[in-house]
Amino acid sequence: MWKKVTLFLIILFFVLLSDAVLSDWVPGYLQTLLGSPLKMGLMMAVSSLVGLLMDLLFPRMLRQSGVRKLAGSAILGSLVFLVSMFSSTWFGYVIILVIGMAAWGVYYELDSFMTQQFVAGVAPHDQRSSVWGVVGVVRSLAYMLGPIIGGYIVLYGDRAVVLSAATVLLVAYLAFLLLMHPAREHVEEIDVHSIDVVSEVRHWLRLGSRVWPILLVSVMGGLVDATFWSTGTVLNDTLARQHFAGGWLMSAYMLPYLFVGLIVAKWGIDTGKKKWAETFVLIGGALLVLLSRIENVWLILLCIFASSVFFAMAWPLIDAVYTDLVARSRRGKKHLMGMSSAALSMAFVIGPIVSGWLAGEYGERQNFAIIGGLVVVGAVILLLVTPKKLNLPQKEIATWE
Repeated sequence: MWKKVTLFLIILFFVLLSDAVLSDWVPGYLQTLLGSPLKMGLMMAVSSLVGLLMDLLFPRMLRQSGVRKLAGSAILGSLVFLVSMFSSTWFGYVIILVIGMAAWGVYYELDSFMTQQFVAGVAPHDQRSSVWGVVGVVRSLAYMLGPIIGGYIVLYGDRAVVLSAATVLLVAYLAFLLLMHPAREHVEEIDVHSIDVVSEVRHWLRLGSRVWPILLVSVMGGLVDATFWSTGTVLNDTLARQHFAGGWLMSAYMLPYLFVGLIVAKWGIDTGKKKWAETFVLIGGALLVLLSRIENVWLILLCIFASSVFFAMAWPLIDAVYTDLVARSRRGKKHLMGMSSAALSMAFVIGPIVSGWLAGEYGERQNFAIIGGLVVVGAVILLLVTPKKLNLPQKEIATWE
C-alpha cells in the first residue's frame, strides 16, 4: 500500500507546488488588475462556481474513470489555467480571467476526485486516517513552499511567476508518465446525454440529509482556508512592507499542516472522528478571533500558527470520515465524492466574496476575526447536535444507476 501511496504523492506534490505558486500570486494580481478586494473576491469565486457545477456533472461523467485518467485530466486543467493567466499579463480582459478561473475550478475538482478515489481504493479502513495524514503533509509542504518560491520569483515580474509554475507542472507531467501505469480496468465511454443534473441534486439532498454535520464542518474549514488564500495573501504582502517578518504570514498558516498530519497519522484515530474534528475547528476559530486585538507582527504570526495547528488536525479526520462514507456507499460513492467537493466549492464561492467585502469595510485583520467568530458559533452548535454515527440510506442507494 505505502509503495503505491509514495508514487502517487510524488506526482501530486509537483502538481500542487505549481498550483501553490499561483495561488499565492493570483489574489494580489487580480486585486491590482481589477482595483478592489471585492472585485478580486468575485473573480476568484468564479472558479468555485465552476467547481460546484463540475461536482454535479462529474459523478456520472467519471463513473468509470480510474485514478490515472483523473490525474491526467487534472494536469490538463492546470495547464489551461496557466495559459490563460499568462495571456492576461498582456491582455487584461475580463473574459480571459474568467476562462482561467473556470479552468482552475475544473482542475481543483479533478484533483479532489482523484485523491478521494485513490485513498478509498488502496487504504484499508483502519489505515485511512494515517494515509490522509500523509497526504495532508505532502499537500501542506507544496503550499508552504509555493508562496516562498513565488515571493522571490515575483520580483522578476508576473510572467516569471507563471512560467515558473508551468515548469513545475511539466515536471509533474513527466513524473505522471513515468510512474502512473495504465489502468487495467475497462473505461466506459462518457455519454454526456445521460447526465441528469436534477437526478444528481436529488441524490445529494438524500445523502445530505444523513451526512450534513460533516458537510458543515467542511464548509467552515473551507471558509477559513478560502479567506487565507484570498485576502490573507494580500495581508501577507501588506505586513511584509511594514515588517520583514510580515511576509511569512502564509508560511505560518501552512507550516502546521507539514507536521500535524504526521501526528494525526500516528494517533490512528478510528472512532469519534467527527467530534474531534468539530472540537479542533472550534479552537482554531477562537484563536482567529484574537487577531482583532493583536498589533505585534510576531504575535499575529504566532496566533495564526496556533490556529492553523488545530485546523490541520481537523482536516485528516474530516477526510477520513468522507472516505469511510465513500467506502460504505457502494453505488453512491461518486455522488458522495461530488457532494463533499461541492461543500468545499461552496466555501470557496462564499469565502473570497465575503472576506473581500469585510476586508474592504473593516480591514484584513478584522475580517479574520469575524470569520473566526462565525466558525466558533457553528462548531458549538455541531458539537451539540451531531449524532454518533452517520447512517446512509443503503436500500435506496442500491437502486441508483
